[in-house]
Amino acid sequence: MVTNSVSISVTYLYWCIKMRMNVTDNSYRYFTTDNKLAFFWSPLIIFMNSRLFMFKSILACFLLSINCAAFAQQPANRSIRITIVDAKKNIIPGSSVYLLNQDSAVIRSEIIPALGFLEWLQLSAGKYRIRVTAIGYEEVSSPWIDLVSKSSFSDTIFLKTKNQVLENVLVVSKKRAIQFLPDKTVINPEASITNAGANAMDVLEKSPGITVSKDGSIIMKGKPSVMVLIDGKQTQLSGADLQAYLTGISASQVDEIELIENPGAKYDAAGNAGIINIKMKSNRQKGFNGSLNGSVGQGVYFKTGNSLNLNYRNGKTNWFLNYGNRAGYENQNMYTLRKYFDRNQRDSAFLEQPNFSKSNILANNLKVGVDFFASKKTTLGLVFTGGLFDREANSFAAIKWMDPGFHVDSIINTVGENNQHFKRGGINLNGKHKINERSEINVDLDYVRFRINGDQNYETQLETTGSSEIQATKGSTRSKLEILTAKADYQHQFKSFLLEAGLKTAINKTNNLAQYYYGKDNDWQPDLSRSNNFLYDEKISAAYASVDAEKGKWHWQTGLRYEFTSYKAHQLGNAVVKDSAFKKEYGSLFPTGFISYQVDSANTITFRLGRRIDRPPFQNLNPFLITLNKYTFETGNPYIKPQYTWNFALIHTYKQLFTTEFSYSYLRDYFSQIFIIDSNSSNTNKNVIIYTRGNVGSFQNFGITETFQRPIKPWWNLTAVTVLNHKIIKGVVWAPFEARVTQLNVSLNNQFQLKKGWGFEISGYYQTKSQIDLQEWLKPQGELDLGVSKQIMKNKGTLRLSVRDLTLFQNYSGFSTFQNAYEPFRVTWDSRVVRLSFNWRFGKAMKPVNRSQGGASEEIDRVGTGN
Repeated sequence: MVTNSVSISVTYLYWCIKMRMNVTDNSYRYFTTDNKLAFFWSPLIIFMNSRLFMFKSILACFLLSINCAAFAQQPANRSIRITIVDAKKNIIPGSSVYLLNQDSAVIRSEIIPALGFLEWLQLSAGKYRIRVTAIGYEEVSSPWIDLVSKSSFSDTIFLKTKNQVLENVLVVSKKRAIQFLPDKTVINPEASITNAGANAMDVLEKSPGITVSKDGSIIMKGKPSVMVLIDGKQTQLSGADLQAYLTGISASQVDEIELIENPGAKYDAAGNAGIINIKMKSNRQKGFNGSLNGSVGQGVYFKTGNSLNLNYRNGKTNWFLNYGNRAGYENQNMYTLRKYFDRNQRDSAFLEQPNFSKSNILANNLKVGVDFFASKKTTLGLVFTGGLFDREANSFAAIKWMDPGFHVDSIINTVGENNQHFKRGGINLNGKHKINERSEINVDLDYVRFRINGDQNYETQLETTGSSEIQATKGSTRSKLEILTAKADYQHQFKSFLLEAGLKTAINKTNNLAQYYYGKDNDWQPDLSRSNNFLYDEKISAAYASVDAEKGKWHWQTGLRYEFTSYKAHQLGNAVVKDSAFKKEYGSLFPTGFISYQVDSANTITFRLGRRIDRPPFQNLNPFLITLNKYTFETGNPYIKPQYTWNFALIHTYKQLFTTEFSYSYLRDYFSQIFIIDSNSSNTNKNVIIYTRGNVGSFQNFGITETFQRPIKPWWNLTAVTVLNHKIIKGVVWAPFEARVTQLNVSLNNQFQLKKGWGFEISGYYQTKSQIDLQEWLKPQGELDLGVSKQIMKNKGTLRLSVRDLTLFQNYSGFSTFQNAYEPFRVTWDSRVVRLSFNWRFGKAMKPVNRSQGGASEEIDRVGTGN
């Protein structure tokens, strides 16, 4: 522990020098002493001082906690070894174990590692007691252990499952806000007070190692292209479209979020950086039970989010329903100053583009279904899902053209409407059959339909010296998507290993129609140069096999997946746009695996690797031309090729407290967002910029991740994560580009469980300057959240009050580079919100149902909503 503390302190020293801090000042000495009160004062200090100090305080809090563990009381020469198992003698890794002294004070606390046992060495002579807690199990305390007359103690502790039924009471096990498991990180939104009333995107944005770029793209530990699933099915959304969809899902509907960096062969190979699986709530209890959640929030505007979860199980059937809605107003302020330069790199013109928009959002999401237990070996399921998302946005922009001396040449006032209407409906049929005690087969059939409509109306008034001109344009986009998937998975437990194998087929059909018009002589005329009808059909077939085995201190898994893709696209022409069609077929192998070695009860070393693919989202292939403003447009690129990634990682885990990961990723045919000049622009200065995507080159990422999690006290649990990345992006746009950046992301979560049902939370993150894509950088950003909760109604209800983004530092600011211009930008929105929420739980004790999550896992993530 001392070594870890010293290394982190050296890191702090580096950042002090980089930020021109004086490392001998009082603040550094204060936070590196054994003074745990620093955690309580740091939020007030952060709020009252500069944003730079916010970063210093969060990092100092992280260092303090490490030092608290590192410089604990020096032990003597006695030892205790314990093993934690359930009634069937299965080990229970992840259990929390506390060592109490004769005064019943906690002197040590550990998390049980994968082998199921731990050992405390060099204890002082005295009497001790062990207390064990685990999710879903009753708390256990051991008899007093005498280490006065004995030098060692060894025992096995059995945990009993919580299975008592109380009349009209739901027994709830307390989850950790963040859980670090061997193969994934799990976020439990309901365990965090500050998630009350938030949406799924809010939860993701503050998850450790997650970054969301200006266009809504999700980046995990510095790596782009993450595959996002909802209950095992891809959302088929990307960028701003995915962002819009996830903001419509209330956090109270989400059971947990899995961050999986190296998915096994049974998962779809899509997602170069890994998988984010958002699991929605589905009650699985006998009798009638459920929960109700309501929240109100106030930022710049009022907003609300609510959800209802119901379950009824009787005999051989289990009915369930999950419904959530979100409504309110959002605002966004964007300011850019595009600086054009001539061939001699001298300023030639300035384009100032302030933009204000106000959106009215209404979202509804529904999941309803039934499980039928045909026999002890066979379970059948039927699930319906639906979603409605409406956003009506009004915007105003006052664009100014200026000469190098900032003298205004002309003003373009634009008033616009941009509305999106998103409908999603799906049905899943699933079955599970247990062939024998060692074998089972799972089958899923999914059909999903999307209807995505967008409408744009803009009126532009051009004012120059002595003249004024009004122009009007409007357009509509209509997208129809149909997805059909079928998959079968088989597993067999041999004596020494587990074999898994499966097949999957996915058929995706899209029909996209764009129609644009311009105003002329008090009438609307078709704009054929921007209108088109784009058809895209795709089929993906896959097969996989994997083996998982454990022997002694070794645990290994290896798998191989093959995917074959064929697609054809057809852009229907008109009098201006040329008709074109193309098709392609390609196949590839995707090996995955890891090997883990348990050095002793405290240390584990793991090496893992995997190859992945990222296919372009459907909407990024569509050559729609969407108006952002008079001089900026967005369009798709039907010629984007898939990108491939190799991921490698070496991980060391110490007592489930510290985890250090060294990683490397190499991405080929990297498709980046790119900004190009409109070659068809009639403007002689060629100052119309088109935002699109294309394959530009390669992407390398060298990463170091350090995670720390432990209960400092029985009532205080700390989780801290630092992610350091060095990126190298090489590519060609209008000329060869190379971008290099080193960035740091620090996240911190403190959970305080106080007496009489009170709880408190302090959480936040800070990220240094980062490279988002080849042509875009972001300045530092962060977030500080506070929350308090109170159990009421005999622990059946919970009240939560939270403040998100207290320092108003969660924004996007940075700069983009173009062929003949440079553009600083800043985007702010309604991020500082005070929310009050109420949760009521009713029903009886849970009995889990092993429910299928469906098979349309890779497909649903690649749909756009026309946002």
